[in-house]
Order: sequence, then C-alpha cells, then structure tokens
Amino acid sequence: MVDISINDEKLVCAFNGRLDTVNCSKWEKELLDKVKESKIPVVFNLANVEYVASGFLRVCLQISKLAGNGNLELINMSDYVKKVFTLSGFDKYLNIQD
Repeated sequence: MVDISINDEKLVCAFNGRLDTVNCSKWEKELLDKVKESKIPVVFNLANVEYVASGFLRVCLQISKLAGNGNLELINMSDYVKKVFTLSGFDKYLNIQD
C-alpha cells in the first residue's frame, strides 16, 4: 500500500489503492517511525490512490506534526481525493500541490 524511499533529501511515500482505516493501520507505525528517524521533509505521492478515509487524514496530521511546519507535501491527487481534503478543511493546514 505504501512504498517509502528517499529522493533529493526528502522521504517520498508513494501510496496505492484505498487508504481506509484498515489499510492505514497496516503501515502507519512503520511510516511514523521512518519520519521520526529521517528528520527530513516528507512527500506523499497520491497518484495511485482512489479513496481516502478519516484514518488517512489522521495519519497526514500526525506526519505533519512530526515533520514540522510545512515539511509535508501532498502531490498528484485525483480530483476526488482533493475534494475530500477540501471538504474536511485539511487543504488549509497541509501543503497540497496541483
């Protein structure tokens, strides 16, 4: 569900499929640990994500706090996924790129 790598001094997380609460719980701890260890900016690539639920929104908030202000960037969102972030108001707190 998530492929984690380091590119250009950023921790890049490429997600796939449905990011519901059950799926997020499978890799959440590993991701949080990687962010704590790396202490570098984080990029969430959502190009292959078809669905996000509140569990993933919670993960985004946790990672944003761990990475520091402005050090989490969300890229390549579909219109549907972007709408979820907008309706929840997360677009005002997270760095969402077109």
